[in-house]
Amino acid sequence: MEPTTEKEVMEAFKSYSNVAESWELHDSVLISNRFYASELSAPGWFLTVDDFVSQETHSFFKSRTEAMAGASYCNQQSADSMDFAFVAYSIGITFFAPSISPLCSLDGETLKMRAIDPVLAQLFTFDMPRHCAVQFKTNQDVRMEAPCYAVPPGYGPVGGGASSELEITEPTLYANAFPTVVFAGTQGVPVLRNRFKLPVPIGIPRTATIEGILYISEYGRYLLDDVYGPSYIPFEAWTSPNPENRAYHPARFGVQMSLLGKRLVQQRGQYHV
Repeated sequence: MEPTTEKEVMEAFKSYSNVAESWELHDSVLISNRFYASELSAPGWFLTVDDFVSQETHSFFKSRTEAMAGASYCNQQSADSMDFAFVAYSIGITFFAPSISPLCSLDGETLKMRAIDPVLAQLFTFDMPRHCAVQFKTNQDVRMEAPCYAVPPGYGPVGGGASSELEITEPTLYANAFPTVVFAGTQGVPVLRNRFKLPVPIGIPRTATIEGILYISEYGRYLLDDVYGPSYIPFEAWTSPNPENRAYHPARFGVQMSLLGKRLVQQRGQYHV
């Protein structure tokens, strides 16, 4: 019989004589026009925003590991199964982007700077979650499904502001202007108790498969269609009247899903299955 309370879930695992300790799992889908070292082999990551929204769904906890993606973006040791039994208490998802503009879009073929896009970060961070939903599965069973704003991460930066440092005299060239927009934020209040708490904790056996799925609506895909990049534009490049001198640096956008709960591990100094 399926456990219906937290106590029953933990009792079901006690027969294995394992020790429960607090643990967190996270995985990320990244968008960047430049990846490095082992990141190049991480599946499900994208070079442009346009590539990201060309897919209706994106998967978490299914194909990436810490070895290929790095602990900042994924802390799974195995891509296709759980390393230990786990009891999930809450789920969160966050959309993140650079907190400061200016950003630029890139040409789809040459990946050179095409247009200034100072609001792209805010659009991705705050508007995209309104048009996305998330689903969580263990093996083949769907255990949770909700719109993204109902599943806040409980962590992330907060704050915002905007200013124009120089007078805009040639708006077509941006030659004398360096508008700065700072708007850092996350989905909901960044405290851990502000997460989607599962009504009944989900017990996940060792070697079971788990998967988080992000669904993007048709409108959400249209919203960021044909956006290539993005990249930072340094001050020197922004103010140069020669477009060829407007160099750029890679910027990273992404979506991260996290699980908070308890993992059940072998007691220290004891050896058993």
